[in-house]
This record gives sequence, structure tokens and C-alpha cells, in this order.
Amino acid sequence: MNKIHSFVIFNLSFVICLWFAVPAVAMGSIPATTEVLIPTIDVVREFGIPGSGDRQFYYLQDVDAALMGDLSTGLGNIFVADTGNNRVQRLDADGDFVYQFGKFGADHGQFNTPDGIAVDFNYRIYVSEKDNDRVQLFDIRGNYMRDVATAEVSYRKLLDPAGMDVDLWGCLYIADTGNDRVLKYDDAGNFMGQVGGFGYGMGFFDNPSDVAVDKDRYLYVVETKNNRVQKIDYTGLPVLMFGTVGDKPGEFYQPQGIAVDDKFIYVSDTGNNRVQIFTKTGKFVLSYGKKGSGLGEFNGPVGICVGKKGQIYVADTGNHRLQELKVSY
Repeated sequence: MNKIHSFVIFNLSFVICLWFAVPAVAMGSIPATTEVLIPTIDVVREFGIPGSGDRQFYYLQDVDAALMGDLSTGLGNIFVADTGNNRVQRLDADGDFVYQFGKFGADHGQFNTPDGIAVDFNYRIYVSEKDNDRVQLFDIRGNYMRDVATAEVSYRKLLDPAGMDVDLWGCLYIADTGNDRVLKYDDAGNFMGQVGGFGYGMGFFDNPSDVAVDKDRYLYVVETKNNRVQKIDYTGLPVLMFGTVGDKPGEFYQPQGIAVDDKFIYVSDTGNNRVQIFTKTGKFVLSYGKKGSGLGEFNGPVGICVGKKGQIYVADTGNHRLQELKVSY
């Protein structure tokens, strides 16, 4: 069956779906950017060991940090999709265990291969599940609230959802990996639009595995099978793409995680066992890491996020641990 190539415009003021064919050369606009100094990157510490106990992980897939909050909600706390244990673990800013929730199953509050996690500014936690094909929403204490993205979009339901992110307006973006698209919902769970469709040109995806949104509402999508990153503007139009298959600087092999801050794009280059950093215009900056189990080494890193103080947390999946990196300018 041929997959439909289509776009739906994102609109923040009201729900609107406008369908139109997009040629592979379609481009949005990108603002002028001042290049920054080349940073350095160092490993700070690691959290966790293989296992199923507190602060232990088994093939963790994703990580997110609470960037807003207070003493009760846990500003700077770290939330981990502990995939092999079918649960979410919460660690404090020092990496100490706070609590966990979830177990194997298909009922509310249970998980089957939790693959992505995102925390919004209302201290709510979204968790995607690859094998239950759904996204669940929890409060900051881990209490189930509701399912998200349950209706069909373009005659297709969620299929193998993976990475997610929440923008400053509370909108949720989901990498609907099995359907080669990204879906957008507002903070009440209303559908707002989609971008993508299977393909190789700009604006089309092949196995999008993670997303990130910056303060200017640009959406960044990492594609595992196309071995690249695309940048999409707030209307849904692609503005740039970068990357190709390989192991040289700026090349990727099955990348699966992405994060952004005010200056850089951070990519978990999973198959090359490293983290790569790029400017917001897609210019390669540096590569860090190699295959191994020592500090600063990786074994199939997947999820990646930016912490409250600019730390970079990496789900070092094959080593069953988190690593915290520090980027200095």
C-alpha cells in the first residue's frame, strides 16, 4: 500500500487541518543566526546499574527533566522511561530515587514497552508505549489521568509512538513512528495537526523516532532510517535538513534521540555510540563518545534531554544507565 504524503498546518489559536501536497523542495523561512563559540563537553556522572530495583534500569529508552516547578513538584527532577522494567522512575536533581510507577500490562497506569517520556509545565507526565500503541498522561505523582491521541488521524491510529516533547504553550508533539509522521495536540488533548508522511524528500519521514521543540516554535525531528534531522517551522513547513548515513563528523547511523536549547541541537547518534552537537542551522559542532562502558562511553544511546542548569542527560540504553554531560562555552 502506498503511504500518503501530506501535511497539516499547526495553528496555535484554533484547531485547523489544511491538506495540501508538498513538493520535496518546499521550504519555510529560517531567521538569521549568529554562530556561537565551539563548546567543550565533559561527563559529570552516571546514574544507575542494570536491574529492577530502585535507581536500577533495564534498557531505558528515554529521559526528561522538569524545567519548571517548586519544592513540591521537584524542579530539576529527572524522569526515566525504564523500558525493560515497564515503569517510570523519578530521580531528584542529585540522581537519588524518589518514586516509580507502572508495571507490565494494558490497563490504565500499566505499560508495555514505554518508549518516550515528556514533562510539561503543569508538572504532568506523558508516556508513550510502543507495544500498547498509546500515550498516557499522569500527574506529577504518577497518578493516571487519561489517554492521549486515542482517535484516528487520517484513518490511522498511533503505531509504535516513541519520542515526545512539549512546547512553551503546553502543546504535545508525538513521533508517530510507525506512521512516519509527527502529531500535535494541545494541553487539553485536542488534535491540532500533523506533519510528515513516508518519504525521503524534505518534509517526509522514514521512522521518525524523536522530536524536540525550541522557544521559537521550531520542531526538530530525528529520523532513524533516513539518518538525518529535519527542522520544521510552526506552520508545518520544512526549513532545513542535515545528515546522511556514515560515521564521520556530522553523519549518523540510526540516530534515535534529539534535544535542543537556545544554542544547539543535540543528537543521540545511536548506531555510532556517540552524541553529536549542531548549531540551529545544522552546522556540525562536535562529536562526543565512543562504544564502551566507561564514563563518557556509550552502548546504543537513545533518549536525550537538557536539564534545568544546562546539563545533558543521555539514556545510555545498552549500559542500563543515565549519563550526565556538561557543555561549556
